[in-house]
Amino acid sequence: MWRLPALFGGLTIGWWGLLWLVLPLSWQRISPSAILLLHIVPPVAATLAIRWWGVLRQRREQAAQQAAAANAEAERTATREAARQQHLNALRERQYTIDCRWLFGTALPVKDEADWLTETDSAYEWEAISQDDIEADNVLDAITPLLQEALSRLYAEAAGAAWLPLYTEVLPTLSGIEQLEALKAAQQEAVQQSLGLQQAPAQDCRFLPGNGPLAERVAQVLQQTPELPGLVVLAADAPGLPFEEDDASWQENSPDPELAWRGRPGIALVAMLFLRSDLPQQEAAASAMTPVDDQPDPYQPYWEKNTVAGSPEWGPVPPSFQASLAALPLLAQLATASRGPAAMRAMQLARQLQSLLDNALVNGRLLDYPFSEEDAEPDNNRATSLAWLSHNSGDVDVGGTRLSALSGALSRHQIELHPIDQASNSVREWGDVGAATTALLTAQAITRSTQLGAPVMLVQFSHDEACLSVIRPTVEEIPA
Repeated sequence: MWRLPALFGGLTIGWWGLLWLVLPLSWQRISPSAILLLHIVPPVAATLAIRWWGVLRQRREQAAQQAAAANAEAERTATREAARQQHLNALRERQYTIDCRWLFGTALPVKDEADWLTETDSAYEWEAISQDDIEADNVLDAITPLLQEALSRLYAEAAGAAWLPLYTEVLPTLSGIEQLEALKAAQQEAVQQSLGLQQAPAQDCRFLPGNGPLAERVAQVLQQTPELPGLVVLAADAPGLPFEEDDASWQENSPDPELAWRGRPGIALVAMLFLRSDLPQQEAAASAMTPVDDQPDPYQPYWEKNTVAGSPEWGPVPPSFQASLAALPLLAQLATASRGPAAMRAMQLARQLQSLLDNALVNGRLLDYPFSEEDAEPDNNRATSLAWLSHNSGDVDVGGTRLSALSGALSRHQIELHPIDQASNSVREWGDVGAATTALLTAQAITRSTQLGAPVMLVQFSHDEACLSVIRPTVEEIPA
């Protein structure tokens, strides 16, 4: 408040000094009123002008500050929205799932058959085999009849699967060419038995790329080959051949004593069919397709042939066989796995499994992972709906520490699962099945999820690593 009077006083003194000391004015010729105005008006006008200019400058500064604040807020909002979108995109990628529509498993039980083996149907079949059923002494001769049986069952249930590629696990004891030739021969025999075709459809038989969780490897194949509607995964191995009569002989002759926790070597085969979730429904696809002869007349002129194919999403599957695939039920959805190191010490393993479990629950859409507190949806926290564990923790000497750490991680999310009574330990049930271990664990979890209508936690241990993932029915079926 004192600045304006001081400014006015300073201007008045300065102006009066200028009038009396500098300017040569004749005061006798000026009227008293003019002298009064000459002394008062210029300082007042200068003071008002300076004040008005200051107000204008202040308003410009305020407007500039407001514009800068608005721009900064817009930049913060844009940055926040970009981060939110990036978070949602990353979460959507993490929560990508693949659909299992059919599976068949057969293995040699270590002891008695599991109770859940009797609760199967045509969409997920399991059979226990005995040592008397295996007459061969080498792996290839032992698994070839199992491959043929699995493919025959699949083609009988869904004939369209004969046009899908076959992917199998690598057997380290066999050459790749020999293994793929045996698989192609088994496919040819299955096509003749189930479909009555003399020649199998020209489809690839390849090794499943990568290693680790089955869901990620299948997703990789589907992403790299968008023209495929799905694929068939076969995994078979027989590390137990030749079978020994003495149950303890495998431990004495084990080349790696540190891996003895994997159990007695056995034999197993697992076949699974995976389809894309965005395939068109049969009714919708029928309106967009033109009938095509599955076996056209070779003597028909090319200008008379109908070369218009059906829905492109079904790829090489003929339109007349697409219904057999579309009719298969959705057994379960496989979520992205969470992998990480697994120590042998209890305390360190508990911390590692806690982090892996959190990530696995987020990937399986059982744990809310909001961008901010405002986006939180407590209804998405459905970790307590987990109803079963499928794992290969091993016998008590190794599995006890692992199950204790896993139980502690589950209890932090109020998941009340008994690690023995509400779990399947593949080591104690099937032993070591070699290259078929991952597929066997996955098929076991899919079967239990389908039977219980609830999510299942799949836990696979290796020597120094753990992998956790969620196998679940559709999201709508999971209780809140």
